[in-house]
Amino acid sequence: MAHFLTILEVSQKQAYIFSSNSLKDNVTNSAVIAWVMSPKYFSDTVNQKEIFDEEKNIVYSGGGHVVLEFENEETARTFVKIVTFQIRSEYPGIEVFSVTREYDQQKLDKEPGKCLKDLTANLERKKSVRLASFHQGTFGIEEIDSKTLDPKLVGNYKNDEMPKQEREIEKKLSPDEKKQVDEFRKLGGSKDKSNFIAVVHIDGNAMGKRVENIYKNSSLSWNEFKKHLQEFSKTIDDDFKAAYKEMTNEVESNLKSGTLKELKLNDNDFPVRRIITAGDDICFVAEGRIGIECAVSFIKALTKKKNKVDKTGYAACAGVAIVHQKYPFYRAYELAESLCSNAKRFGAKWSSDGSGSDISAIDWHIEFGEMGDSLDEIRQQYQTPDGRLEMRPYIVTVTEEEPEKEKQNGWNSILEKEPVRQYSNFKKLVNRVQNNEIIYARGKMKELRNALKQGERTAESFVYFNKMEDVMLENLQENTYHCDQIASGEGLERKLFIKIKEGKNDSTDGEKHSVIFDALEICDTYIGFKEERQWKLEWNCYQMRFLETG
Repeated sequence: MAHFLTILEVSQKQAYIFSSNSLKDNVTNSAVIAWVMSPKYFSDTVNQKEIFDEEKNIVYSGGGHVVLEFENEETARTFVKIVTFQIRSEYPGIEVFSVTREYDQQKLDKEPGKCLKDLTANLERKKSVRLASFHQGTFGIEEIDSKTLDPKLVGNYKNDEMPKQEREIEKKLSPDEKKQVDEFRKLGGSKDKSNFIAVVHIDGNAMGKRVENIYKNSSLSWNEFKKHLQEFSKTIDDDFKAAYKEMTNEVESNLKSGTLKELKLNDNDFPVRRIITAGDDICFVAEGRIGIECAVSFIKALTKKKNKVDKTGYAACAGVAIVHQKYPFYRAYELAESLCSNAKRFGAKWSSDGSGSDISAIDWHIEFGEMGDSLDEIRQQYQTPDGRLEMRPYIVTVTEEEPEKEKQNGWNSILEKEPVRQYSNFKKLVNRVQNNEIIYARGKMKELRNALKQGERTAESFVYFNKMEDVMLENLQENTYHCDQIASGEGLERKLFIKIKEGKNDSTDGEKHSVIFDALEICDTYIGFKEERQWKLEWNCYQMRFLETG
């Protein structure tokens, strides 16, 4: 029996989503992509059971593409024609690609994963030469966008409306009684305090490897394989959305406690806005000062979960671009993606299998007006004559299984081998700087930041001249780092720069990095959430005071 498999995919999704500097447009565009690739949209559009039936035709759906199967080629082509024409009519800015291939039952039962890989490869070849499944026309009616000077289509363009299905998802993921803002300025910034926003991109680690493992499972028939893949995909989507919900709940708790009282929020405005939640691909924006903590909160929530299909936990990396509200949004998203990729590369170096499957990490950048074409160019600004200023990326979490794996392989725990580049330690350090535990005028700390840019010798001279020796490593490490575990034996020396390892198998000392620069750079653009133990400690203190006063 012949099966005709069709893959349908939206091309250049990010370009479409972030084509505007309007937050409302970004949110809507993302929702539109999810909507036009959903089974509900197909059913509503085709409205013929003999051509499309969700239970019968859907093989896999998620992440801006869908795989379907049909009994004959004519039905497959009719389906593609109807759906793509409707997308073209309703949302002219969306570009869709499709490929249809024939596979016999025996081949599908024997190598289901290989068949899907073959189908995807055919689509990628088609995309590489940009042969669109349909031609994007103008309908003979155009006007000029006053902001971009680009042609703008008029007519059945529904891009200003969020599909009902996506509104329901957004409602589920949003805190109760909180308003989802549609303007960057409503996220909580102000001209006198902060007009930064944080663009956060989060991506699951080694997810391709996990899908590949499902593809390699030769014991599954085609029908079993489809069910297994659908359940796996749905679980990923559910778990990542649940992590997002838990993150927003933590933000709400910190709002109620007064931790985020510096945010200038109107009425019930919420300082975080979801843009993309498609499987393991997450993007949201937040008020600039809480973006890093939001990303860390998401990762911590996610890494507590296990996929119920492959019985494996999650790891993820985050990139956070902290930019001014009027910064080109698409460039900010690209920067966030680059930062996420850099965090992934860092995590892979410390991972037990080199894939990053057990290490979650975060990287960020604050854009102060300088613009580089790439992250590498941006990071060149952090190079000094003696080493590097930034310590980023930082390790957020390590999977529970990792310490035992490490012992079996003769390694000490990663958290012992790399104590400096742990996010928890960075947070302690920045809190010390902000809370004046290092008692110096804010101006002096900024001068130290500038001195660090001139190199180690200049910075040390500045420290000694101004009698600021307690900002050096020896005194910082008491509450922040493990004294006997710093890098390669230099931990007890009074240093502003230390050598750090670049991976678990790295036998060299590595390049020097400043211990304190990250904290100095971010201190005016960072608000830390209360840790769970802080909540418990405050509650216990409250109970003790209550008992003492009767």
